[in-house]
Amino acid sequence: MISSVLGSINTSNEIYDLLNGIAEEKIENNDIKEKQQKALVLVKENIGLIEFKGETDAYWKDLETSDVKVMVLSIPANTFIRSANDLKQELSAEDVNGNFLILDGLAYKSNINTKSIVYMKV
Repeated sequence: MISSVLGSINTSNEIYDLLNGIAEEKIENNDIKEKQQKALVLVKENIGLIEFKGETDAYWKDLETSDVKVMVLSIPANTFIRSANDLKQELSAEDVNGNFLILDGLAYKSNINTKSIVYMKV
């Protein structure tokens, strides 16, 4: 059922678009929108996707400690991530999206409070 509602998702950018409602603009039927939302909730719960949406005022916010491995699926443009204890690292959306990076912990920096970073613990 989930696959029939979501269709074929090929990239992390498509996942990001679905999770952030960008794809909703393309769907006109309210029944399909409702089914899509329910399917996304099921996918998040069963796969263990974690979303964080929030502005950090250009400071680093620790989302996961260095003893937790995470796979980052997508981050919004003009935001940055790094491994929890790697103070020299600063990865942009161009570095991250589509690459499914695995990091030791996760720190996030953003000036956007309307779009989400999407990751999962591995």
